[in-house]
Amino acid sequence: MVGAVAASRVTRRRIAFGAAGAAVAAAGAGPALARRPTALTLLVGAGPGSPADRWARGFAPFLERHWPRSGIALRNLPGEGGLVAARALLDSPPDGRTLGVVSVPALIARCIERAEAPLLSGLDFVASVAEEAVVLVAGAAAASGGGPAAELAALRAPGARRGLLGTPPPGGAAQLVAAMLSAALPLPRLAFPSAAAARSAAVAGNVAAAMLPLPDAIIGLREGKLVGLAIASERRYPPLEEIPTFAEAGLPPLRLADHRGLAAPRGVPEARLAALDAALRAVVADPEFASQAESGGYEPRYIPRAEWAPALAGLTDTLRRRWQREPWTAPEG
Repeated sequence: MVGAVAASRVTRRRIAFGAAGAAVAAAGAGPALARRPTALTLLVGAGPGSPADRWARGFAPFLERHWPRSGIALRNLPGEGGLVAARALLDSPPDGRTLGVVSVPALIARCIERAEAPLLSGLDFVASVAEEAVVLVAGAAAASGGGPAAELAALRAPGARRGLLGTPPPGGAAQLVAAMLSAALPLPRLAFPSAAAARSAAVAGNVAAAMLPLPDAIIGLREGKLVGLAIASERRYPPLEEIPTFAEAGLPPLRLADHRGLAAPRGVPEARLAALDAALRAVVADPEFASQAESGGYEPRYIPRAEWAPALAGLTDTLRRRWQREPWTAPEG
């Protein structure tokens, strides 16, 4: 009996140990590894506290929310208008763990200026998730109070003391729109070091008007420090319905805008890109992201790779031809 009892105990121990071992093995098996959080890095081609950095830090939590089992870190790589970060992205392993936060047309413009076309061809522009319209504004302190139409008419009046049209640095949508508008709004253009500097000049009355990305003008418009004269969009911006479109204001119906999205080095597996695509679609549909966008002056807009890539190729060709004809970094005014 003693031997039988001992054997029974040994058997029970073996069974218990076997069950525990199986549980441990299962915990370390492939399916569980798939549940382990994936570390993702978003490269930002601007310094901490910059508009690009603030946008990326506001966007990252939503990507984490909608890309299950992901942990996201931001890495700032300022320099050369985003080219330093773009080169780092190009040199990253194509495993989908390193992505770039990109803004176009600015990145395309930098590549054209520096003859960096191979850089663009080495990146996979995954999707755009945000659109930032361009708005023409004037300082409220110097405005006549007659509304957008009267202010714009004064700027365009023959022989009027027009002053300057302030813009952000060359290559962004706002500066490019200002250049394209030169015949319809013949104000000498002055490119400032930043959109914030151009906005401040408009508020202070140091320039007659400024062409700005809407996120850089939104607070001044809401606080009444700026007057919105026209927006380069197909339709009015719902939170600021009083601002007419370029077409409604009698200007050429330009629709160039800044688009923010994600890019990856070419070669990322399609399954990985499909997962990212699903996450980005969910981010754009997230009501909280929409609320954050409205507060920040941009619109959630999802443009998938199948549409965005050919659109960017066409924009690249257009900007390259314009660069050959009229370089946007040439002295203006």
